[in-house]
Amino acid sequence: MIPKQSMGKRKNKNKYLFSIRNRIFVFAVLVTAIPSLSMGLLLQNMLQTTLEGKVKQKFVDSAQIMERELSLWLKKRVYDLTVFSNASIVSEAVTAYLKMPEERADDGKNRVPNIKILETYLSTLQHQFKGYVRIFVLSRTGSVIAASQSGGRDRPFTFPDDYIEQISDRQWFKGRAYIDSRDKSPLILIGVPLFLDQLYEYETLLAIEVRLTGLLSLLDPAKFGDSGDWTYQSLVDIKTGRQFLYGRGAKKVLSKINLSPFGDRQPLREYANGMGERLMGLVVPFRELGWGLFIAENYEKAFSGMIHARHRNIIIVCCFSVLMGIVAYLLTRQIMVPLSALTRGAERVAEGDLDVRLPVRRNDEIGFATTVFNEMVANLKLSKTKLEQLATTDPLTGLNNRKQVMGILRDHYAYYRRYKTAFSVLMLDVDHFKVVNDTYGHQAGDTVLKQVAEIFNENLRNVDSAGRYGGEEFLVILAESGVDESIQAAERIRKAVASHTFIHEEQEIQVYISVGISRIQNQDRDEQEVVGRADMALYRAKDEGRNRVVYQAADDQ
Repeated sequence: MIPKQSMGKRKNKNKYLFSIRNRIFVFAVLVTAIPSLSMGLLLQNMLQTTLEGKVKQKFVDSAQIMERELSLWLKKRVYDLTVFSNASIVSEAVTAYLKMPEERADDGKNRVPNIKILETYLSTLQHQFKGYVRIFVLSRTGSVIAASQSGGRDRPFTFPDDYIEQISDRQWFKGRAYIDSRDKSPLILIGVPLFLDQLYEYETLLAIEVRLTGLLSLLDPAKFGDSGDWTYQSLVDIKTGRQFLYGRGAKKVLSKINLSPFGDRQPLREYANGMGERLMGLVVPFRELGWGLFIAENYEKAFSGMIHARHRNIIIVCCFSVLMGIVAYLLTRQIMVPLSALTRGAERVAEGDLDVRLPVRRNDEIGFATTVFNEMVANLKLSKTKLEQLATTDPLTGLNNRKQVMGILRDHYAYYRRYKTAFSVLMLDVDHFKVVNDTYGHQAGDTVLKQVAEIFNENLRNVDSAGRYGGEEFLVILAESGVDESIQAAERIRKAVASHTFIHEEQEIQVYISVGISRIQNQDRDEQEVVGRADMALYRAKDEGRNRVVYQAADDQ
């Protein structure tokens, strides 16, 4: 039998454990602990993201230096080839070979006087430039016409399938890296066309076979400010993902990693090699070279200090958050809750969300502050709407104003430079607009401009942009349009204006427009040049009788 005194103590104890105060305390601990733990995880992710961002930026910076060095290296070889190709002995021997009938050119006895001299010259060059394994004169199909003797004439080499496209783009070509069967070193074929005329016609090629081991110094991590203990680099073929040249100490670590063909953007990611090492790596493509740079670091060794610091910070933040949460609940709950709502609302406003409206539940200073906040956000939203309209829209026509349409044109030009997506520009002017103002009054002229703007909106696509350039001049940007499409669009607008009857105060007015067209070109240094050509075309349309469309191909045409 339990004594009554013991039962009383137990009841008091249970009453103390389940009191309202303890329940509130437990609730406050839970409410504070859960967000704190969530914040700790969020902070961990933020630190991880920041760390990876710094590593990626360091890799990208190193890759940019590498790309410049590789470009200079290739340009030096192309320059050597250009110098070789300008030698008179090359031009004379190749010219004689090309003029020789086909049946005689294949005859070894007839080929000796021309080709033998050329091969001797190529052998001399090859001895002077130790980094060149072989020097060739090739036909358009890649067959050997003449070759330096020291490198072996019949040993196979890799000839690129797309060399014609490469020559059309940059007047030289580069093959894929391949392995020398004798010493297993990587080689590459670089060539230029011989006797390239104004029509880009050529029959033969001058090429060199270069050993890529000369690039090993560029793959030294110390060149980019790294100690080299945990950083590894290799050159990769973009199309195949095959690593063909490794930096100091990198082959043992990176050779077991299989890289797939990759696109323009590669994320920083973790790799595991055959040795069980954890690596953080990035592949940076060099599109113009057809190569890429694979950079990797040992994760645990390079980032161990940051990882430990991150864990300590998370523990400290969680403990401090729990403690501050309890104190805040006990002392300032009645104030912090509404103030937190105001803070969150202010943050949303700072991020551009002007649809915030906080509920007003209190009739005190905080409730008054909440009401004022709601009114302030409403007024700010109204002011922002008006400012946006004033800043970007022409008040008369409702079209983009000059500043806005030129900003859109700059965006199109930047997009073209990056992705080669062509666009066209129309410069339109109302013919004899001064006569309309003088005859019917300026209000009639304003009516004409408004209705012309409506015709633009009816005849343009959603992806096109139109704006008032000044006075009676308008600028139209046709996105992703060719020459024929831009001319058809201009004619459609011109005919629509010509067939439209403009009415102002029961007076019928007939007006016409002249249109100048230009299209973005690769040599344009900025967006002003394409606008200048469109303006020139507009003046031509005016001089040729108005009410017409003129296309301007280039400044000198």
